Amino acid sequence: MDGNLLHDTLQQALRERGEGRIEAAEQRLHKALEALPKQPDLMRLLGLCAQDRRDFMAAEQWLSQSLEQEVRQPQVWREMGDLQEDLGRWPQAEACYRQAIELKPDFMEAHYSRARALHQLGQQQAALGSLADALRLRPPAQELLAQCLQLRAMIEQEQGRLEVALRTLDQALEVEPRRAALHHNAGTVMQALGHHAQALHAYDETLRLGLDVADAHYNRANSLQNLGRLDEALAGYSEALKRQPLHALSLYDLARLRWRLGHEDFCAELEAAAASHPHPLPLGIQGRLLLQAGRHEQAVAAFQAALARAEASGYHDGLGQALMRLGRRDEALKAHRRAVELGPEDASARANFASSLLQAGEATMATAQAERAVRLNPFDQQAWALLGTAWRASGNQAQSDWLNDPARQIQVFDLAPPEGFADMESFNAALAAELESLHRDARAPIDQTLRHGSQTLGNVLDLNLPLVQALKRRIAEAVDSYVASLRQLPPDTGHPLRARVAKGWRFNSSWSSRLDSSGYHTNHLHPQGWISSCYYVALPQAVADEEKKAGWIRFGQPDFESTHFDLGAQQAVQPRVGRLVLFPSFMWHGTVPFEDESPRLTVAFDVLPTA
Repeated sequence: MDGNLLHDTLQQALRERGEGRIEAAEQRLHKALEALPKQPDLMRLLGLCAQDRRDFMAAEQWLSQSLEQEVRQPQVWREMGDLQEDLGRWPQAEACYRQAIELKPDFMEAHYSRARALHQLGQQQAALGSLADALRLRPPAQELLAQCLQLRAMIEQEQGRLEVALRTLDQALEVEPRRAALHHNAGTVMQALGHHAQALHAYDETLRLGLDVADAHYNRANSLQNLGRLDEALAGYSEALKRQPLHALSLYDLARLRWRLGHEDFCAELEAAAASHPHPLPLGIQGRLLLQAGRHEQAVAAFQAALARAEASGYHDGLGQALMRLGRRDEALKAHRRAVELGPEDASARANFASSLLQAGEATMATAQAERAVRLNPFDQQAWALLGTAWRASGNQAQSDWLNDPARQIQVFDLAPPEGFADMESFNAALAAELESLHRDARAPIDQTLRHGSQTLGNVLDLNLPLVQALKRRIAEAVDSYVASLRQLPPDTGHPLRARVAKGWRFNSSWSSRLDSSGYHTNHLHPQGWISSCYYVALPQAVADEEKKAGWIRFGQPDFESTHFDLGAQQAVQPRVGRLVLFPSFMWHGTVPFEDESPRLTVAFDVLPTA
């Protein structure tokens, strides 16, 4: 076969592939390969045809053979990377893209693809570096340029650099203003910034441009909820479920909204989805919500129904938690054992097993499960909290004191008034009025720790409210001081708080809580944090009583009652208007109920180390 005939064969096969006539293309290529058995271009195209047919094994064999015949093929290395992506082999995909770049340093598509793989591997900074390499090339391919910017914005958003991410998305929209996904991404960033009206506009534009998918309706409903347009939010979640009946986030957040509105049938959509679909997902979500609501008998029934459809570690885990709360110890521990059998690498399942073992009086076994959870996820705040509790229960005071060091790790800051205010009393009175407008709910969120009160939506410290932003600046100064004090301690790479102080920090989440008379926070920890907090904006007179300690924050008591061990609170801090308390996120904390006509209004937040 001469060169012209080979060229014609390849062109015809490419045309047939483009027209979807894969079988015809493959027949033509196989016939040509009989005449040229070592021709790499024929092998490459056969690999791409096999990939079109989703025959990934054959595709990998053909592409590998093509590279064996001629290793210096950057395009084939990139295509091999794409194939590895399809197979979920992200490390191999990244290596292929890197090889393509070594052969062709100006290969923008390979730089972008490598960034995508690095992002999947959790290597954010390396991914940003690869995107920077791609963007320096700046070819006329507008779509690829927009994709690079879109991925960069996604990483910036994950890093908490929301304003930067929004500017990057603005650049991408200048390139492709009619790319619906970019409007959707901009909406999620604006929503995270608390710019809910602008986010809603972005989601409306997303739908107008044709991205009529469940995620777009779900996020639009979130914006409506944040704007207080709750009936429209309910309808928005329903629209998402019309497009994807088992859209987990819509099912979950619709039920949560119904709960907050006081609807007794708050699980109606979950029950309907469970009746219409054999998948256990709705029952699993229902079980979790009922568990959080303290309706343990109903939670047991939901998890058992989910397990009747499909066995999964998470359903056994939830069942074990609910059974233990009902005092059905043996059944609970059996469920937990099955959960860790099915998910041996699941740190959360092992931590929950440790909790139930402690409730059952099995401190040694609880310690083993919590230690395993910590090894699986060294920064799992729940696992550390339970490990500390297990050490305390088993009399291992030295280890317990090493983890929980209240004298150094619980710090109190009485903040100075922001500029323009003579004292903290006048500042906080004005701040309280600013925050009160955000508390709209009929009752506390189902999945939060407060009882008899309300909690704001979204990240309150990201809201464009002048007094909130003034508070945020004062808080940031205190966090800097807290982290600096930890840096003065001897390095300890094994400690979940002190091991991470070498890095910077960022706000991860923030909210305002309003407790009414008889209100309190149950004992809990903050699983998504590193450093956690409470700032006091307005307080009832009851907190002045130093004997009853009503409304005080207390530390050290876990989220369950123990008849086997003395696990009561170890320290309490008196609230004061203008006071900020900082502590490790793994540290158990809750509040003492109070009786008073005046509310207890606070701002709280979690901090994470920067990457």
